[in-house]
Amino acid sequence: MDTLSQFRSIEELVKMLGREKVLLREMFERRKSMAFRASLAFEIVEYKRERVRFLIDHGVIHANGDFLELEDVYVKFFEEVLDMNEEISVASVKEYIDSLKENINYWLEETNEQRRFVYMGNVRKILRRIGLRTLKNIIDLKRKVDVAYKQEPNYKIKKEKLVKLDEKRKGIKTLMQECERLMTDRVAFFRMTADPDMQRTCMDVRNDFTDADHNLLEIEKQIIDYINQIEQQSILFKKIRRLKYLKDQLTWREDTDIQHVFETRNPLWMEQRPYNRIRLSLDMLRGNEELYSIIRRVATKAGVRRLSRTESEPIDKDFLEDSVEKVPSVNTTELWNAFKAQGADLFSFILNYHYTMPRDIHDHVVLYCQMATMHSGELRITDDYHTYNNIEYALIYAN
Repeated sequence: MDTLSQFRSIEELVKMLGREKVLLREMFERRKSMAFRASLAFEIVEYKRERVRFLIDHGVIHANGDFLELEDVYVKFFEEVLDMNEEISVASVKEYIDSLKENINYWLEETNEQRRFVYMGNVRKILRRIGLRTLKNIIDLKRKVDVAYKQEPNYKIKKEKLVKLDEKRKGIKTLMQECERLMTDRVAFFRMTADPDMQRTCMDVRNDFTDADHNLLEIEKQIIDYINQIEQQSILFKKIRRLKYLKDQLTWREDTDIQHVFETRNPLWMEQRPYNRIRLSLDMLRGNEELYSIIRRVATKAGVRRLSRTESEPIDKDFLEDSVEKVPSVNTTELWNAFKAQGADLFSFILNYHYTMPRDIHDHVVLYCQMATMHSGELRITDDYHTYNNIEYALIYAN
């Protein structure tokens, strides 16, 4: 087995991440599919195989036949930094607590002030990590509970997932209690340090635990409610299957009371009364006096009173005549194509261009700025300036 090369400095690592950012992004986005072909990687790095070999030799990616995989250490690094880690890691919090105990003991046994300061800094960092990791685990736990209940089609697997997640919830709760107990039992350490940053960190961790405790209570209620719904749905599903079996055997009327249940149920009694509007045709309303008198009687009986409407003024004949309004506009596409085909600067070209309608200097300046903005990537802007009618403009040419 070949020994992997190591990055010699942070600069070398950061340079590699910047150089291969496109390949690493594509591989990270497909980290769950496990189907990133080596041919696609060669295409991304412009068929420079030594760049892919460099990543393999330095342990950034792993070759598996015709496929490439991003190493777990970099996957976890990107997930942690981008806050995309979906794993609920109770073990990591347990490791933090063990490390917290060790550093507190080291601080109590150490006599050198400089090394005691290092241990105290480690304790402060670990406490902050425990608070952040706990909140992150709770966010992931809540999302996984919703996903397990709403997206898992198998009732048995759905219930097992919820039970496992409830165990994760209990583990997070236990570790929180252990950390709080540690801060209470080792109160002498936190008093002896007399460090404002340490006191502030302890207060932040306790506030994080308070928020986490409220969220864990909500998650516990949600899990219990979901499990109860699964139990009810499972019982209902079993009854439906049993009823289907009896119906296929033609014994469901004799062996069950379903006929009596159907006769006593009236599921339509809560529905609103349907209301259908019937619109009369205008021709009938205009030519049928009897129908008009019926409508008037119904309106009087219903208490509907509406004043008769007078006829409107006749429409002015000038309004019905066609009128053409000419708006000064320029086809910028044709203008750009014509500009590229010649060698003059942009402003001179706009001044001498043949327009269908007369334009003033203000229109030319607006069009000049518009064309320079629309095609900035295809223009060569020089440092030379000319003046026209007290207007100073830069000389701009097509690339």
